[in-house]
Amino acid sequence: MESESFTPRRRLSNGGGPRDEAATRDQAQLKQLRDTVIRLTVEKESAEREAARAMQQLQELKHLLNSDMEEIAKDADSLGQEINRLKDENHLLREELNDAQSHIFSLQPYRKDLTPEEVGRQFDDLVEQVQDWVQKFMDPWLDDYEAGVEALVTGARKQSGEAAKFRRTLQKYPDLVHGCMFPETDEDIIVAIIMRYLNDHIFQKVLYGSGQQYTEMVSFIETQMQTAVEPKRDLFAVRTWTAESYNALMSAPQFKSVRARRSKDMTLDLADILRIFCKKDKFTWFCQNMEDNCVKPAMALYEKIQVSTHHFYLDIQPYISWSGSRLSLSPEFVESIDKLDCRNILQNRKAFNMAKLDPQPTKKDLYVNLLNVCTVVPALYIRQIGQRDAIKAPAVVRKQQMLVAWGPEEKRDKFTEEGDPSLVSHLWFPKSRKRGDGWLG
Repeated sequence: MESESFTPRRRLSNGGGPRDEAATRDQAQLKQLRDTVIRLTVEKESAEREAARAMQQLQELKHLLNSDMEEIAKDADSLGQEINRLKDENHLLREELNDAQSHIFSLQPYRKDLTPEEVGRQFDDLVEQVQDWVQKFMDPWLDDYEAGVEALVTGARKQSGEAAKFRRTLQKYPDLVHGCMFPETDEDIIVAIIMRYLNDHIFQKVLYGSGQQYTEMVSFIETQMQTAVEPKRDLFAVRTWTAESYNALMSAPQFKSVRARRSKDMTLDLADILRIFCKKDKFTWFCQNMEDNCVKPAMALYEKIQVSTHHFYLDIQPYISWSGSRLSLSPEFVESIDKLDCRNILQNRKAFNMAKLDPQPTKKDLYVNLLNVCTVVPALYIRQIGQRDAIKAPAVVRKQQMLVAWGPEEKRDKFTEEGDPSLVSHLWFPKSRKRGDGWLG
């Protein structure tokens, strides 16, 4: 069998037909599509990587946020607890502050404590009011001496009860009996009677002698504070408490009527003692002025010093006493002369001041030439109370006011003989008895 000869196939010309062009286009589109797929795949992978990173960051942020929230929650809880603790502490501190303030207040008196100067001025005002009032109602009796004596003696006969009551009052004060033996002493004696009445019934009483159950309770508590309470209270604490207690009692609405009733009772009693010097149709006026110028000012001063921690008080030492039916003059008067405010009736009530006398009198001179006439106004003293039961010695705030006769006996006798006898002496001495006969022991 003969082999066939190999004959190459005919090549297609470059300018082939429509089928070739379509294939070329398909290949180009396929390549473009493959490139797009590759590009999109790359972009997808890149986006996935970005998304993964973003997710990771988000998770990290979420974790961080959760951690911060937990911390914030913990901080908030801790802060809330701290706030509550501070509130409790603040409440406790406020209570302690209130307790401290209350304690501080309890240690303080109700008012700024009184000074001796302040009390002394008010005491001077009281004495001046009493003196002005006495001068006012005694002027009609003294302006015309003869007419005054006649009217007084006539009144004493007609109103023997009034005269007797005045004499009984005078009898209690021997120095005033002595004083009425000297001329120009009527006003002084009346002032002295009023001041002693005020001292006895106001300054020497506790709450004017009223409210005894309350004052006894205050006194009982005072004693227990110093004896039964542990630790024992010192006198300063006790006096402060007492002052506050009396301030509360006197400030009580119920005490207002007590004060008014006692003022009226004392006024009527004092006016009745001096009624012999009051015209019948003027007794209401007499009582009203007695209350306004004597009783009420004295009560006001008493209530003022009653609420003081320090102890203010009045005291009187006339240095003249009864010895049977005779008057006895105490030699202690001369020994105490420096503590007294003496006015010399022989020199129109000039102050008797030993420091200004030239030459200086000896004790013998004083015993011979200085005569105690009478005491007009009590002395005012203070006992200052300190911490831990420290009590200072009594100090004079106002000296006792007295009338004296400083001069030789001849001068004293001449003054007595030439002067008009006091009106009070006409009430005291019987007609059959001469003034001064047998009275001095």
